[in-house]
Amino acid sequence: MNNPYSITDFYLQKTDAELQFFVENPDHYQPDIVAEARRELRRRGVALPQPAPAPPTEMPAPSARGFQTGPLVLAVAVVLALTLGVLYFINQKNHPAPAATAAPATPKAPPHLTEVATSTIPDFGPAVVASVQRQVQRIPAAERGAAAKESMPLHQYRELAKRFWTAETQTEFVMNQARRGQLDAALPGHIQAVEATWEQWNKALRYSYKFGPAMSDHLDIMSRVARQQQEGLNDLLIVANNPQSYENDQTRKRAADVSDLLSGLLPKSPVTGQPYNTIVRRVRL
Repeated sequence: MNNPYSITDFYLQKTDAELQFFVENPDHYQPDIVAEARRELRRRGVALPQPAPAPPTEMPAPSARGFQTGPLVLAVAVVLALTLGVLYFINQKNHPAPAATAAPATPKAPPHLTEVATSTIPDFGPAVVASVQRQVQRIPAAERGAAAKESMPLHQYRELAKRFWTAETQTEFVMNQARRGQLDAALPGHIQAVEATWEQWNKALRYSYKFGPAMSDHLDIMSRVARQQQEGLNDLLIVANNPQSYENDQTRKRAADVSDLLSGLLPKSPVTGQPYNTIVRRVRL
C-alpha cells in the first residue's frame, strides 16, 4: 500500500515557540540555524524582537541673549583681533617650534580567535518517516484496512506516530549525549527544544480517538513512553545546569522500562540502530 504520509521540512514543522527559542538563544546554535529560524518566523508573519532605539540627543538650548553688534563693539573686536595676530607672529618668529619627530608605529597584535564548541540536534526526519511506516505495518491488515476505509482514524494514527517519533528520536539523541558525559553549554537549550517538541504530542492527546485494538495498544505505549521521557528530560535539565553524573539507579531503571515499552512498537532504535530490549519477567507458580 502506498504511504500517503510525508514529513515537512525541518523548519516548517517547528512551532513558532521552537523557532523563537533558536532566535533568542543564538549562543547555543550555529548561525545558519538561527538565520533559518528568523527567515521562517518572518515568512509566518511573526514579529521578531527589535533592538531598543537609542535615546535622542538633547540639543543645547540657544542663549537667551545674543551678542551685541553695535558699531563700537565691532571696532573694538577688530582692533583686538589685529593685536592678537601681531603678538602671535612675533612669538612664533622668536621661538620657532621644534621639528616634530614621528614616533615609530607599533605593530598591532593579530586578533585572538577563540574556538567555541557548538552542536545541534540532527534532523531525524527520514528516520521518523521510516519509523511511522514500520509501526503502521505492525497493525493487523484487517484493522488497517478498516481504518483506511474510514480515512480519518488512520490519518490521526499517522499524525500521532509522527509527533511521537519526532520527539522520541530527539530525546534519545540528547540522553545518549548525557550518558557519554557530553554535558556542554548547549545541552540546556537542547533539552528545552526537545521538551517543546513533546508539547506537540501532549496537545494531540487532548482529543479522543476511535482506534482498533492494535492502534489503541500502540497509543497506550506511546503515551507511557512520553511520560517517562519527559520526566527524564526534567531530571537531565537539573544535571545540565548543575554538572554532575547523569547515570544512577533511577535513570537506568527508567531507560530499561522505556526500551521495554518501545520494543512493542519497533524492534530497534531509529537513532542508534540498537535493538530495544524486552524485559523478561518470570512469575513463580
